[in-house]
Amino acid sequence: MDLLSCKTAERWAAWYERARRLCAEERGQTTIEWALIVAVVALPMLVVFRICLNLLVAKYRMITFLNSMPFP
Repeated sequence: MDLLSCKTAERWAAWYERARRLCAEERGQTTIEWALIVAVVALPMLVVFRICLNLLVAKYRMITFLNSMPFP
């Protein structure tokens, strides 16, 4: 086995060990759960809020335009 492939194998082993320890560690589990809840619920609600706000503004513009028309 040449030196390059040996170093590559050592790097993969070190990466695998860090990933295994990260998965086994549970200290930040609550924080991760809250971050996922925010990502799944709160972020889409921002988009929904922006869409509703744009619809409300468009409706207001239409009403003010119709009110500004002269009476027939």
